Amino acid sequence: MQRNRIILATMTTMFVIGIALVGPWAYTASKTSPAETAIRAAAKQNRYAIVTFYKKSDAASTKMLAEVKKLQAKYSSRANFVKVDVDNKVHQNVLSQYGADRSPIPLTLVIAPNGAITAGYPNEIKKTDLSDAFVSTGMAEVLKVLQSGKLAAVCVQNSKTKHNKESLDAAEGLKSDQRFTGAVEIVRIDPSDKGESKFIQQCKADANSDDAQLVVIAPPGRIVGRFDGATSKDAVVASLMKSLGGGGGGGSCGPGGCE
Repeated sequence: MQRNRIILATMTTMFVIGIALVGPWAYTASKTSPAETAIRAAAKQNRYAIVTFYKKSDAASTKMLAEVKKLQAKYSSRANFVKVDVDNKVHQNVLSQYGADRSPIPLTLVIAPNGAITAGYPNEIKKTDLSDAFVSTGMAEVLKVLQSGKLAAVCVQNSKTKHNKESLDAAEGLKSDQRFTGAVEIVRIDPSDKGESKFIQQCKADANSDDAQLVVIAPPGRIVGRFDGATSKDAVVASLMKSLGGGGGGGSCGPGGCE
């Protein structure tokens, strides 16, 4: 029997290298470093940031920087490339911000415009194709929610789907339920958006369904509930309490595939 766990390249990597789910923007404000400025500039341009944390005079870092240079030639049209010397104290804030002070170095992270980490490569980059790290807008939103340690209530609906109000009301009811206070964020996805088709499929949802769908995903990325058409907050909460308490769920999904 397959295990109910997500194949999120980014989240798996983050847990392997020990980065906590505190969210990439949860840090103490201080003087902005050049690296932070560069990452924010990429976000303002709606571009990804590929950030490499390295040490000078370190063989592994030298190798990774060479790998990143090759990637830059391939992905410069989609991402800004940023280098961070971990021994330079001016970068202490950005090290803490992305957990690089608690991970193996060198480390390269791929960061979406909204701040979600979509891929992480500690020690070395073993691939030359990073296309999976460039995710859909909806998936980036969900990743950011998960990386803040919250549940993502993914509402798959548009003007053509039925029972939109009931499905959305159930999601909003879940968010406001005292048992989940501050622990749920709602993400809306249009099933007719071709750019979201892969993510919708990975979420075990049906882009061609006549009904609205609600998919609830828990950190680090486990699907803990899927509800089609008309549903209620009570039904969703009851299902989630059972699923979260018993470790069950309806599958998993992410950039690397589904189980």
